[in-house]
Amino acid sequence: MRTLQTIKEEVEERLKKAAVTEAKLDARLLMMQALDISPVDYALEKDKVISDDQTLALMHMVEQRCARVPISQIFGKKEFWSLTFKVTSDVLTPRPDSETLIEAALKNISNEQSAIKILDLGTGSGCLLLTLLNELPNAIGVGIDISPDALKVAETNAENLNLADRAELRQGNWTSSLSLNDRFDIIISNPPYIGTREIEDLSPEVKDHEPGIALFAGEDGLNDYRKISATIGPFLKTGGKIIVEIGYKQAEDVKEIFTSAGFNNSSLYQDLGHRDRCLIFEK
Repeated sequence: MRTLQTIKEEVEERLKKAAVTEAKLDARLLMMQALDISPVDYALEKDKVISDDQTLALMHMVEQRCARVPISQIFGKKEFWSLTFKVTSDVLTPRPDSETLIEAALKNISNEQSAIKILDLGTGSGCLLLTLLNELPNAIGVGIDISPDALKVAETNAENLNLADRAELRQGNWTSSLSLNDRFDIIISNPPYIGTREIEDLSPEVKDHEPGIALFAGEDGLNDYRKISATIGPFLKTGGKIIVEIGYKQAEDVKEIFTSAGFNNSSLYQDLGHRDRCLIFEK
């Protein structure tokens, strides 16, 4: 049996050798999870004896992290907007930057008690749609994704958050599963927006372990904005809004794509890092 301190040193060293960017932070997260200890215990209980079984469980996680599997996939979960979402390799890990889209949507809903209808294109884990439904008690929503495996994750999240009765999940390629009877007050989307020419610049966590179908959109990263803008108009109610997440250098290009398709750009929102993060359009 070994102590917390000796294992901590070993884990940090292994993660550093694997070129994990934040080795100390990840060591702490992995050890707290595998050993079921608090941040206080991690900091102060250096002589705490760790059993062989606990060590084995921890080292299995460390091996995964050294292979650059994201922490969220190792744990199978990620917090977003103070809610916990199931995460697998079939969906993008919910990111803090995407909370900007939630903020933008809530600011553009005049009455949070109103019975509005929301569409989430490319729903993935369902984090955007389900977060909004959790904030808007009388809203209902539709989440669409091309991946049946992603939809299974979203279904689990809807059930875990007790929102399954207000969230309809459909398989489809953007608007292909919608009918003209489908009309929405708010349409949200975090589509793929990374250009294929940027692949080599991505971290192994993203490039090797997250679904490419949810990341890449042609050479310039704009293909799916073109597809959405060309087909989404009939499904937006009069006075409704479309809110899309964007790459931080894409604002002008995405504005041009949507305005050329007949939409008006009403707002630009930045994330906590003061980078352009989402645009709002209306008819």
